[in-house]
Amino acid sequence: MNIPLSEELKDFGTYRMITYTMEISKGAAGTTFYYQWKKGGSPEELGKQWRGGVSLHSHTWHSHEGLAFLPGAIQKLYFLPVLLRWAESRYERKWKRRFDYSQGYWTSPVAPGMARALEARQIEKLGLAPLVSLTDHDSLDASADLPDHPASLEWTAPYKGAIFHIGIHNLPYEEKGAILERLKAYTADPVHDSLGTVLGEIAALPDVLIVFNHPLSDQGRIGFEIHESRVKEFLARHRASIHALEVNALQPWNMNRRVANMADDARLPVVSGGDRHSFEPNGAINLTHAKSFAEFVREIREEKRSAVLFMPQTHRSLNLRYAENVRAVMDDYPELPGRQFWYDRVFYKCPDGVTRSFTELIGHHSYVLDVMDMALGALGVATVAARPLTPVFAESNRKISVSPEQ
Repeated sequence: MNIPLSEELKDFGTYRMITYTMEISKGAAGTTFYYQWKKGGSPEELGKQWRGGVSLHSHTWHSHEGLAFLPGAIQKLYFLPVLLRWAESRYERKWKRRFDYSQGYWTSPVAPGMARALEARQIEKLGLAPLVSLTDHDSLDASADLPDHPASLEWTAPYKGAIFHIGIHNLPYEEKGAILERLKAYTADPVHDSLGTVLGEIAALPDVLIVFNHPLSDQGRIGFEIHESRVKEFLARHRASIHALEVNALQPWNMNRRVANMADDARLPVVSGGDRHSFEPNGAINLTHAKSFAEFVREIREEKRSAVLFMPQTHRSLNLRYAENVRAVMDDYPELPGRQFWYDRVFYKCPDGVTRSFTELIGHHSYVLDVMDMALGALGVATVAARPLTPVFAESNRKISVSPEQ
């Protein structure tokens, strides 16, 4: 039976926002939602009740973001498909084979130290002590760059045609390397009978938190209904090894509402996820009484108690936020030698086994890259011009130094 939800439907011009509060039924996991723009969400009110804020699920330049979506995503974007085809043909003339987008990926311009500073600063402005867990895709390199940081990642877990993203937080440092290899081995060869064993072994580690990130996001592009059925089957089989489901600040409100109901059906708490890839801090955080990340894990795992705070950026158009973040990812950063331009941060595994940047593939001074850069920039500016940047994003993107040392 689903959790009763109380709703407020408000009109904000170009979009509708749904806010909801979970009414805990007997035996259900205890999750409370707060909204910073509503009563109870001000720094003064939060400081009276909570000690800290927890940022879960955000990315750095160690995350490899796939390019398979790109051709379909830009089909209706004016002359960009023509430019893309030009770049493909140039590659094909050199390598005598088609360009395979599944072999390419892009990376964020945000270094691990910068990512942690972005998240910590937002929490500190609320008068709360920050706890930050960075979760790059299938990588623990951020924890290597930040030795005092929780060893966390977002694991890509194929399941019967679906692709799930599982947030695994606070792995023991002495075991993280071996665990990462085990996770990568499953991703490369997903034997479904072994999934329960892998999850069970990690869940047995007492200070580790396992979160099903954006569970209703169809990463495998198999169709929403099929994907949802796989999610339900997965939870029915492996619920004992999952500690929480995620409401994601970059997913639509109606999708998060469905996730909240799904968590109630599974008798699991809900935690926050910002899914930050750029300079906009996470749009949702957890509130906590914990002094350490391990204490926070126990609040979720043992007490099954969670408090999620939605930040002001989620009070704005989701499409506009996407456009702003894309523009930031495409921007130039002279402070980052070797990563200054977007085409320095897009990579492709060539037939000889060497991974090269687009700069190396097409040429740093190639006019096609310059034209694509102008076209994408114009597209982003046109979208963002429909509404001014909020202070939160503007400050994050412009006033904080993007230093490779951070």
